[in-house]
Amino acid sequence: MVLTATLLAVFLWAQDSSKLSFVIGGSEKTYNQIRVENETSQENFHCRVVVLNDDNSIREVYGEYQLGERNDSDSKTQWINRGTKVGVQMPKDFPGEVKISVEYRDYPLFDAIVIHLTDAEGGYDDTF
Repeated sequence: MVLTATLLAVFLWAQDSSKLSFVIGGSEKTYNQIRVENETSQENFHCRVVVLNDDNSIREVYGEYQLGERNDSDSKTQWINRGTKVGVQMPKDFPGEVKISVEYRDYPLFDAIVIHLTDAEGGYDDTF
């Protein structure tokens, strides 16, 4: 089984820790899965991925994700196109800010977008 992964080296920080957004990139015209991975210090929370209009209003909910301990993940399967603007909504009471990184994975039977949730503090300083 050959796995080809492309990591988008853009990290997004939440000005308001309840909302993050990005435009789907990658090499595929369409993807059929979004996976969210919990790499934060928090446990047992939920978030949701939404499809956004140009004015950042919510067009539809792509999926609700239930995440347990660190390194837990949840996936939803349905089609979504490259160029679509999506947002990740964290619970209003989520204790702390998060950042996300987005990875595009090409598997033999499906193409996935992986959203990595991490704590905003720690890691590397991305300013130069």
